[in-house]
Order: sequence, then C-alpha cells, then structure tokens
Amino acid sequence: MKHFILFISIFFLVSCSTSKDRFLNRKFHAMVTKYNVLYNGKVAYEKGLEKVESTYNDDFTNVLPIEPFSFYAEERDDEDTEPIGQSDFERAEEKAVKAIQKHSMLIDGEERNSQIDEAYLLLGKSRYYTKRFTPALESFEYIIKNYPSASLIYETVVWRAKSNIHTGNVNFGKKALLRLLTSSRLTDEVRQQTELGVVMAYEKTPDSIEQRIAHLEASLEAVDKGTMASRAAFVLGQLYREVGDIESSDESFDRVIETKKGLYKYKLQSKLEKINNHIEDYSTQEFLDEVNHLIFIRKNRPYLNKLLFQKGLIYENADSIQLAKSYYTQSIEKSEKDIHQKMIAYEQLGDISYGEKEYKSAKSYYDSLIDVSKNEKSNRVIRIKRKSNSLEKIVTTIEAANTNDSLLKIASFNDAQANAFFQDYIDELKLAEKNERIKQLKALAAQNKLTNNAGADGWYFYNNKVRAEGKAEFQKKWKASRRDGNWFASSLFTSIGSAKTETEAKDSVQSTSVNKYDVVYYTSQINKDPKFLDSITQIRNLNYYELGNAYYSQLKEKDLAIEKLKQLIAFNPSDDLKIGAYYRLYKIYKETGDELNANVYQQKLQKEYPKSSFTKLATNTDDIAVDDEAENEYIKCYETIYDLYTLNSFDAALEEINLAKVKYADTDLAPKYALLHAYIMAKLEGKEVFKELLAEIKLRYPNTEEAKKALEFLNNN
Repeated sequence: MKHFILFISIFFLVSCSTSKDRFLNRKFHAMVTKYNVLYNGKVAYEKGLEKVESTYNDDFTNVLPIEPFSFYAEERDDEDTEPIGQSDFERAEEKAVKAIQKHSMLIDGEERNSQIDEAYLLLGKSRYYTKRFTPALESFEYIIKNYPSASLIYETVVWRAKSNIHTGNVNFGKKALLRLLTSSRLTDEVRQQTELGVVMAYEKTPDSIEQRIAHLEASLEAVDKGTMASRAAFVLGQLYREVGDIESSDESFDRVIETKKGLYKYKLQSKLEKINNHIEDYSTQEFLDEVNHLIFIRKNRPYLNKLLFQKGLIYENADSIQLAKSYYTQSIEKSEKDIHQKMIAYEQLGDISYGEKEYKSAKSYYDSLIDVSKNEKSNRVIRIKRKSNSLEKIVTTIEAANTNDSLLKIASFNDAQANAFFQDYIDELKLAEKNERIKQLKALAAQNKLTNNAGADGWYFYNNKVRAEGKAEFQKKWKASRRDGNWFASSLFTSIGSAKTETEAKDSVQSTSVNKYDVVYYTSQINKDPKFLDSITQIRNLNYYELGNAYYSQLKEKDLAIEKLKQLIAFNPSDDLKIGAYYRLYKIYKETGDELNANVYQQKLQKEYPKSSFTKLATNTDDIAVDDEAENEYIKCYETIYDLYTLNSFDAALEEINLAKVKYADTDLAPKYALLHAYIMAKLEGKEVFKELLAEIKLRYPNTEEAKKALEFLNNN
C-alpha cells in the first residue's frame, strides 16, 4: 500500500509541470482543466444563462429582440445597472482565468493543453454576458488567432461577430456571419446561433423585416427545440403580423406552443398573441372563455397580471370601456414585480382617458407610468413624458378656468338661488358622509367578527390569546389615552385656567354655530365685489384663450380649440384677446378647408379691427408690408405675442413671432422682437439655444437696450 501511494505521488509530481511537453503532463492538465476548473465554470455559466432567459421581463407590446438583452433586471437599461446573473458569470470568468493561468502549456509558441481554447471561449462568453464586449472580443480574437483549427472555431466566430454588433461594428459582424453560413461544416447548433446572429445585425437596420423573417425560419430549420428556438418562433410570429401575414403569424405562435423544452412564458403569451391576431374577427365571449380558462389553471397564477390585462384588451375592443378600465386596474394591482406590465397597463388607461378628452386623468396615469419606471431613457418613458408635459399646462388651465367659472356663476346668484344651490350641496355632502360611515362600520364589524378559533365555548373572552390580540388591536386602532388620578377634575381645572372672556366665548359660539352643514357658512363667503369679479373675469378669459391655443398647437384638437375660442368671444373679452381669437379661428378654418367660416372671421377682423397687424396677416399673408402702418399697431402686435408668452402658450407665440420678425425686420422694434424670440426659444429649446440667440442679438443690434441686456446675461452666466 505504501508503495502504491508513493507511486501515485511521484506520478502527480512528474505530471504537474506545465513547462514540459510530455504525454503525462498534457493528459493530466487537460483532465484537470476539463473535469475540475472548466466544469465548475460551465456550471456557473449555465446557471447565469438560465437566469437571463427566465427572469428578463420582455415587453411583448413590441417585437422582441432576438436575445433577451439588454441583459438587465426588470426594465433597467442604465450603465450602472447590474446585469442579470452577474455573480454567476463572474464566477465562470474566474474559473476560466484560473484554468488558463494554472494549466496553460504554451511551449515553443504552441498550446499543448487541448482544453485551453475552451477556457478562452468560456472567458469571452462570460464577459459578453456582463456587458464587457471589448474584453470579450479580445478572448474570441485570441482563439481565432492561436487555435484556427480548433473544433470550436466556428462557434467562436459567431460570438466574435455578435460582440462586434454590440460594439457598433454591425456590418463587420453581419458579413462574418453571412460568410460563415456558406460553410457546410457547421453543426445544427452553430448554424442556429449564426442565423440568429444575422437577425441581431438586421435588428439594427430599418426596413429589414423580410431578411429577419428569412433567417429566423432558417434558424428553426436547424434547431426546433429549446429556449432559443421558442423565442425565435415567437419573434417570427410578431414579424409576420407586422407584414400583415396573420395566417403565418398564427402558425409561428403555434410552433412556440409546441416547442419542446421551450420557456412556458412564451407558450402562454403565444396563446394571447393569437387572440390579438383575431380580436376584431370573432365574438368577444369566445375570447373571454379562453382567457378565463387560462386564469383558472393554477400554473398560470404567476401570469395573472397579463391575463387580466388581456381581458381588458378584449373588453376595450368590444367598446366596454368601463370593464376594460377595471381589468387594466386589476392588472396593475397584480403586477408587483412586473414593471413592464404595470407600465403597459398605465399607458393603456392613460390613452383611454386621452381619447375621452379626460386630460387630467390621462396625465395622472402617464405620471404613474413615469413613477414606476426604472429607466428614464427608454423610448416608452421619453414618449410618455412628452405627452404628460404637453398636458401639464392644459390640465392646470382647465382647473383654473373651471374654478373661475364657478366663482362667477355663484356670484351671479340671487339669495334664493344661492340658498338652493348650497342646500343641494349640503344634502349631497351628508349623504356621502353617511355612506362612508356605513362602510367603516361594516369594515369594523367584519374585523371584530368572532372567529371559529375563539375558544371551546365559542365566546371571544374565553380565549386568552384571541382576547389579548383583540385588546392590542383595539389600542392600536383607537389609540385610547390613559387616564390617571382624578382626570375629570384635572380637566375642569385646565379648562378654568384657560377660560376665555365673555366676549370671546360669545364670538366662539357664533363662529362654531355656523358650520359646513349651514347654508350661511357658504353664502357668507361669496365675494361680489366688482373689482374682484372683474379680476376673475379677466383671468377666466385668459384661461379660455390659452386653452384654445393649447388645444390647437399642442394637442391638434381643432374642434376643442374652436369651442373654447367661441366661448371666449361670447364673454366679450378685451380687444387683444378678441383679435387673437378671431385670427386663430380664421387660421383653423383655413387649415381645415372651411373657407366659409374662415371668411367670416377674416371679415370680422377687417370690420372691427381694420388696422390690426393680425388683420393684415389674415388678408395679405403673401405681401407683408408695414410702410404706412402706425407705430402703435406693431407695438400692439408685440404686446399680443408677449401675452402669449406670459400665458405659457410658447408654440403659438413662436408661430406668431416668426411672422412678425420678418414683417417688422426694418422697424425700431426689431431688436425687441429678437429678444422676445430668444426668451420663447429658451422655454422651448433650453439654455444653450437661448445663449446663442443672445449672442446674435449682441452682434446684430449693437448699442441697443436689448444688446445690453443680452451682454449682461451672457457675462453673468
């Protein structure tokens, strides 16, 4: 036995050297590399890859990328975000480095350990999945340069091409992959990877759907089972739908459902996608029955949020909007960790409200989407932010206009009308509070309901545990304060010590006798002061003017713009606002081809305000001349545009000032228009554009007050 142990020890000592090219050395280091270091590295790599494939939250509302990458948790796509499975890939990389450092047998420029090329490939793939594409490329390049005849050379070429695609060398990667496809020596797995690599390259190219479809079909011909195949078939179904081939799309989704060893989430989503392919063709009940069946299956509980959202889509398509909203809301409630699904549901709710012109609700839903998002740079968030920002001023202006309308309406009531109005309000208030109290009592009754475990005798107080829990819950809910000593006498003493004078007490009684259930409480607050009402009227008129411009310029809702502008005119506003309303209505009708109404407002401008600059714009847009125009007229034009600016109607102000800058280029007001234009652009484009325009003013209009202001700002900033 001693001799055997000695022999084994000598064998290992002799074969441990990495500098001697002997049979025993080569076999020993190849064996240790393959079955020890690399084995553990590959196990870690497969574990990380499984996490990427199973935990990445795909956005099924868009065509999926062929790989579940950006590789990041949830929907985060930031540079600092940790990739999914990073610790596993780092362990795989560590094992690959260890294999190279301890078991490489590079002798006379040739590697004698047959497993080192595998180590370099594992090293490159691990770096690839941790988003370090340049170091990954170095590993793949090293294999191609030093192991050109290795069995894994074709697979390495694929990984090098994919890394080049990620680093921006798309054409290089695509050419390498297409050249590789001409080889007849590729295994089915490598051919599948190559075809999908070409799809990756074409994803970067617009109008490449046909090419992507062809290579996806080829990849499925090579390998039709496994996770990659199920994802490829799903993307294929989405692309066929993009080109309008619904029959082929259905067939592709069926392939996903039938794919062996494919991910279940793709199979389930494929069933929903087939419904969406025909959501307008078949009866609503047929689809609801199918989705309800999927909800009933216990295996689908992790996907309940998606199934509820699908019911919302079905109801929305059937114009059952309230039911659709209900299911979208339920989907949000069930999407605790699924950020994508929550965002999609919020967007759907926002779009419904937007379509119903409920802009306040729409903005609220869009803001909720932005709040739950973890990637402010994603295309969806950027798009929704623009929508939300466009509604910001509109929502606040609508609220202000409604408030001012209410104040003016109430101020116009006589005593009898005011009393009746507020009595109705008080009745509604009491009813609402009564319903709320009933709701609270029912909730309390349910909370205090005796449980089946209340004790052998069935009475709450006979069970010590339940009694103690109930006492603690009561104290927590009602926060009963402790009364020590003669607390009643003490409270009387405190009250006497802080007693008010008789007059104060009388005033207090009078003030408390009028409460929110008394009509006097409200009528006493009505302000009918003429100055106040005049101020409110002016603000209300500005609100309507601003809404008219905002509906037209920002939302392209011309009907709403016309409605608000006509209401404004009915209020008989100031001349500046009436002129602006006439001109805006003229332009809207002109753009919509309604020449009859356009002429009506053109004539109103000519008749009521013949010398207005807006009248000249409406009657002579092609020949702008101001030689005989009085100075006060183009001053008034300036003031009108300035009003638009102060009302935050920047788009409308920009449109008008671009005309005015040309029209008044040779007048003394040219620098003023230029400065106002700079301020408008600062609001629309930001500080850098503002500074550029100020520098231009300084050069074009030297020795003017506007140039001095521009220089002052530039020097201070």
